[in-house]
Amino acid sequence: MLTAEILKNFTPLHTLTDEHLARLARRVVVEDVAKGAAVCAEGDTDNDAIYLLEGGVEMRSRSSSMSRVLQAGTPDAAFPVSPGRPRPYTATATTAARIFRIDNAMLDRAVLLDEVSTTITRVHDAGNAFAGDSEWLEEMLASPAFGTLARERVAMLLLKLEPMIVKTGEAVIRQGEAGDYYYILKEGELSVSRKDTQGKVKLVSKLKRGDVFGEEALLSGDPRNASIVAMGDSIVMRLARSDFEELLKKPLITHVTVEQAQERMRRGAGLVDVRSATEFQQGAIKGSMNIPITELRARLTQLDPVRPYVLYCRNGVQSEVAAFLLRQRGFEVVVLRGGLESLQRG
Repeated sequence: MLTAEILKNFTPLHTLTDEHLARLARRVVVEDVAKGAAVCAEGDTDNDAIYLLEGGVEMRSRSSSMSRVLQAGTPDAAFPVSPGRPRPYTATATTAARIFRIDNAMLDRAVLLDEVSTTITRVHDAGNAFAGDSEWLEEMLASPAFGTLARERVAMLLLKLEPMIVKTGEAVIRQGEAGDYYYILKEGELSVSRKDTQGKVKLVSKLKRGDVFGEEALLSGDPRNASIVAMGDSIVMRLARSDFEELLKKPLITHVTVEQAQERMRRGAGLVDVRSATEFQQGAIKGSMNIPITELRARLTQLDPVRPYVLYCRNGVQSEVAAFLLRQRGFEVVVLRGGLESLQRG
């Protein structure tokens, strides 16, 4: 069984606090490798960092007759086996060996959390309900959107978050109100409901720890389109509109000109119109597909997760909302600056 003390022998794990090392140790699985078996192969594109705990491995490349033997417990074994994507070497066990793997994305988040957690604890008084728990931060950083931010920006964002305790039955946001904050659920469970034009309230979804919400009203300027209520005593962290725009909107939403959009499409990008079906039928850019912003979450499977997209609407506002939602889910998207109105002006 791995312990924090064992993990301290490896780089960059040795830089982490005991708390983060203990959490990693619970998630990492140790593997036994038989003599002569492959630990990894040249050209592999997995995202794991592989560390040697016991035994030895030989690393060879097809492009060279040179080989290198790595022995557990030596200074070189503090570093990952055949690091890089694609892997530059095939590693084969020269003896019975033991290894462990850590997803590099998880490792990067742990290092980032370690860099900012001391500051966060200092800002959020250690005596209150928010100190001593960084698991929610790790879950938040697992989001593709947060994972693309520069470390300095993430640290600044975390420092700007304000804690908010919500009792059972209390509303975090109410349908029809103006948007003023972006939220991250730290603890508890929230219900999302929407009232239709006849006054009937329908449960839309539930939110769990690490989920984010409230961005649509901030991006579009429209009133809140749903109410979100605590199903039990909960804790949310909120980010003011000005900080949201500076720290999240700016780095996550990229605008392109018509010429830049055309170049992206020549290289294979798809074109998505996020206006309503009625507006789309009245006139759209040739070759575009229509996914109205109101249906985007339900129709994500219609988009190729590895294909880039150019988004457009009438004036660029709805496509900014769509871009943010898609970036949060790992899609590579840009927004046509000014939307169709920019084409009409041109």
